[in-house]
Amino acid sequence: MVVLSVALVFLLALGRGESEVDIKSPFSREATKLGDPDLSLPGSCQPAPSCKKCIFSHPSCAWCKQLNFTASGEAESRRCARREELLARGCPPEELEEPRGRQEVLQDKPLSQGNRGEGATQLAPQRVRVVLRPGEPQRLRVRFLRAAGYPVDLYYLMDLSYSMKDDLERVRQLGHALLVRLQEVTHSVRIGFGSFVDKTVLPFVSTVPSKLRHPCPSRMERCQPPFSFHHVLSLTGDAQAFEREVGRQNVSGNLDSPEGGFDAILQAALCQEQIGWRNVSRLLVFTSDDTFHTAGDGKLGGIFMPSDGHCHLDSNGLYSRSPEFDYPSVGQVAQALSAANIQPIFAVTSATLPIYQELSQLIPKSAVGELSEDSSNVVQLIMDAYDSLSSTVTLEHFSLPPGVNISYESQCGGSEKSEVEAGDRGQCNNVRINQMVNFWVTLQANNCLPEPQFLRLRALGFSEELTMELHTLCDCNCSDTQPQAPHCSDGQGDLQCGICRDCAECGAFGTGPLAANCSMACAHANVTLALTPILDDGWCKERTLDNQLFFFLVEDEAGGKVTLRVKPQEKGADQTQTIVLGCVGGIVAVGLGLVLAYRLSVEIYDRREYSRFEKERQQLNWKEDNNPLYKSAITTTINPRFEGADGPIL
Repeated sequence: MVVLSVALVFLLALGRGESEVDIKSPFSREATKLGDPDLSLPGSCQPAPSCKKCIFSHPSCAWCKQLNFTASGEAESRRCARREELLARGCPPEELEEPRGRQEVLQDKPLSQGNRGEGATQLAPQRVRVVLRPGEPQRLRVRFLRAAGYPVDLYYLMDLSYSMKDDLERVRQLGHALLVRLQEVTHSVRIGFGSFVDKTVLPFVSTVPSKLRHPCPSRMERCQPPFSFHHVLSLTGDAQAFEREVGRQNVSGNLDSPEGGFDAILQAALCQEQIGWRNVSRLLVFTSDDTFHTAGDGKLGGIFMPSDGHCHLDSNGLYSRSPEFDYPSVGQVAQALSAANIQPIFAVTSATLPIYQELSQLIPKSAVGELSEDSSNVVQLIMDAYDSLSSTVTLEHFSLPPGVNISYESQCGGSEKSEVEAGDRGQCNNVRINQMVNFWVTLQANNCLPEPQFLRLRALGFSEELTMELHTLCDCNCSDTQPQAPHCSDGQGDLQCGICRDCAECGAFGTGPLAANCSMACAHANVTLALTPILDDGWCKERTLDNQLFFFLVEDEAGGKVTLRVKPQEKGADQTQTIVLGCVGGIVAVGLGLVLAYRLSVEIYDRREYSRFEKERQQLNWKEDNNPLYKSAITTTINPRFEGADGPIL
């Protein structure tokens, strides 16, 4: 039965393929949709029925629009070929339609250092229009110049669980020292402060009323009630305000080891207005001596609603809806930091350093440093991380339209050169101040964009962006369209790119160059089928894409309308179904014959065996009173020395 099924499928496919030959040209690839070009054969161009489909089918294709370029009886799809082939066949260069992608720089302010980093231009160009022909790559150069003294906003986010008690004493004296060190590299710096503990629900925090008021072990020490995240000080250039607000902070306490740091990071990235972020380099310093809760942990406390990714700070700067939403995932945190262009610095103790190093691999443009037990090295740690981040230039894209591929090549100066595969990013490390690096960005469209799309490129950690306005070339520039051209059935058709735009074929048979857009292109024509027309000299004669002849009559109507009476194509009787059914019937008949023959041979064999058995049974001969299968249970033993009662006794 498997053999029969395979044969049946093969025959049906063969019959379907033969029937489609009458509809489609073997060269036109009509089955390929306009939104899905065939780029599987680089450098290969196949004939196409129209200029639009020609240039879309492959980037190496060109179209010859010269009148009478094709010979009598030759398909118009032969106008589509490689440029060299068309020129060799006699097409004049001025008659070639071969649109190519292009670039147009709309804004390109020169790279500059600005005034002490203020107003610096580090990324160029700033705005570009790119026209893409599907399948044809466009390569664009992007320049970056690292400026000295670029402004910095630094938000210090601190774990205030009880184990960080000695660290808080150090941080209280941090403001002035940190500002002094940062002012050595930039003249515009601001710092802010926030803190976190954990969600105020069991099993993360004790909900005993006395513990909610004073969660620290000793009743004699200063301690504040637990909280999830508290925004204490917005970004400011006043070091004294930083030290004053931090000095008012007290440690708190919770039950489990992991902390609610992800809640704090997410709110610091989302609540940009409350934090006071400027459009400059943004640093978030995260200090903790333990690990973090992540998505799913909230279920332990009866919290099942995922984090909604919105800012929820109340008037006191507290994350008010922490008991309602679960902890964010690593992906949510990474996405929020990237969208806000924030570079995190994880300053953590040695026990948790490996965990945060793994986390840093998942967050672009982040750094990790080892914090001493009392945070005494925090200023140097921040400066080292800042130097590493600011000397790393990473170019990434945002809002990439579907169907457009992007790849990067980084030219970092000197011997350093790295090529990154499509969809990744460009990156240069150890970039010095006043050093310029180049990124070559390659774009390629695989289909047509319905309207202009905008792609953004940004150097992570910096505020400037490059905006690309993307267009696609999916049609020929056939500005020589001639309505009612004498070349087209004595003025009964429109000439475009060297071929007649024929509404009769698409309206009557659904084929031809206008098949995909027949309703709009032929809105002026009413197409009807004339079943028994009387052909005379007034009827026009044309050939379809598969070189079949058909006739139509043009009649003018009032209001500029045109009626096209088309004679149906005469097709030979389709014997495909008969052939397929005949083959299927023959296969079934042969199969049934084989089954019957097999069953008959089995029957004959069984009868012969039974006859042999009966014959052997009848030849058996034994006495009816003695069963040869029966054996008595009595055993008789004869004593050879026994001679009878009268014998002598030995």
